[in-house]
Amino acid sequence: MVSVNVSQLLLEGLGSVREFDFAEPLPDPTGELHLRGPIRGHARLTRTSEGILVHAEHSVSAGLECARCLEDARVRIRGAIDEEFFPSTDIRTGAPLPLPGGDGEALLIDDHHEIGLDEVLRQSILTNLPLQPLCRADCPGLCTVCGERLDGAHGPHADEPGLADPPIDPASPFAQLAALFRDAED
Repeated sequence: MVSVNVSQLLLEGLGSVREFDFAEPLPDPTGELHLRGPIRGHARLTRTSEGILVHAEHSVSAGLECARCLEDARVRIRGAIDEEFFPSTDIRTGAPLPLPGGDGEALLIDDHHEIGLDEVLRQSILTNLPLQPLCRADCPGLCTVCGERLDGAHGPHADEPGLADPPIDPASPFAQLAALFRDAED
């Protein structure tokens, strides 16, 4: 869980800065991130007129499925967040403060004056997941005939029984075209 107490920073003047490094496990209750280790990063907190601006860069390793061969692919996910958090209680009196904008979508500093970064980091990781992860850049993929991994041990299929070209159905409107293609291949 990545969180930081900002009570002292809230008492300081505008533009005050705090920085910290983090290396923490990130909760993944739904199992959608497939993380393989802690999330690591550096955060810079800046006091604004209304709250705390958080800029953080992070990286984490995730285990995904290779888009070509379906084997495990370990990928490094990097990202950055820039979010402003607003206090929910007054730092001096403890009285509740009105929410900025009134839409309920604002990121809040909790009653203990802590900023929890878990949800914004989770969202950043989800948006930075690769669309087609690869186990390695030159992954050969799978054979379209037998489904085996295309590597040095995989051989041709032309002579294997049961994998020959299917017979041409003479009733098919494309029967003549299929016959022409077979003649051209031979």
